[in-house]
Amino acid sequence: MREINYTKHMTMKDAPVLRKTGAVAADGEFTPFVWKGRLYRLECHIIDREDGIELPCVIIVDVMERRECARFAYGLSYPSGYCEDDRIYVFGMKKRKLPEENDIAVMYCSDDMHTWTEYELFSRPGWRLWNTSVCKGPDGYRMAIEVSLDENSDEGRKKALQPVIGVPFTEFFMRSDDLLRWEWLDDDHCYTPERYCACPVLKYSDGYYYMICLEELPLRRYAPYIYRTKDFFTWEIGYHNPIMMPGNEDRKIRDGVEMDEATREWIESCFDINNSDVDMCEFEGKTYFYYGMGDQLSRGIICEAIYDGPLDEYLKRMFE
Repeated sequence: MREINYTKHMTMKDAPVLRKTGAVAADGEFTPFVWKGRLYRLECHIIDREDGIELPCVIIVDVMERRECARFAYGLSYPSGYCEDDRIYVFGMKKRKLPEENDIAVMYCSDDMHTWTEYELFSRPGWRLWNTSVCKGPDGYRMAIEVSLDENSDEGRKKALQPVIGVPFTEFFMRSDDLLRWEWLDDDHCYTPERYCACPVLKYSDGYYYMICLEELPLRRYAPYIYRTKDFFTWEIGYHNPIMMPGNEDRKIRDGVEMDEATREWIESCFDINNSDVDMCEFEGKTYFYYGMGDQLSRGIICEAIYDGPLDEYLKRMFE
């Protein structure tokens, strides 16, 4: 892994402006996507079953109509979405229940949001698997996957894997031709084992793979940074980092969004140190960003921001 940072010889233009529009939903992972000309948001929520057991599940909402369109994948953690040719793909983790088990990456797919087909994809002994993001490039699909060391592994395996995985969390990468069969890139194609680097979103544009990840700042603050690469080995850091920071704009509830009183009180008073799990997509000429605000300890609230221009333009301007 090689990293290209700023130098005294660089110049920069004005940063693209993100307008934070406010909180839109309570808790959960999320991915916006466009399906059949409409904007949707995939969300993960913890639900209470009738038998009293709490389980995560995936919910898809129509963003403009603010209505639930699908609920499925009970027990799936850390979901992310990808849409191509009006077919929806949802990736996530079946987290192990016993110390000797492995996390298993799975995929659900559907053409209609009602019937979902599930596939088990891969696992990796000694590795804990967390958030994922999938995009398509000129030579097939790529997946970024957040990894940490399995502390329950035997001492020999932990000693061997610690230099590879590094500081939790690190992004490793996979390739696929069909979204079903995945192959790991070499372990030195990662970003970055040297520091906390979590919850990736991966996009392809004009010869580059762009990735946004959460960085841990001093004194326990968290903010998203953007990077790009052509080969998943050499990484260039964006000029206008971090792309956003926690602030009072996160405490606004977007017009028309309903929140219960307890959630409203939490938003108003929580220790907001975090803008995490960024994901985005282009819709009708604008780029919609979603991110989590909160304290990194108890819960997070899904918030929205908008760039008034196409996604490709935003990504390019972050390096100008």
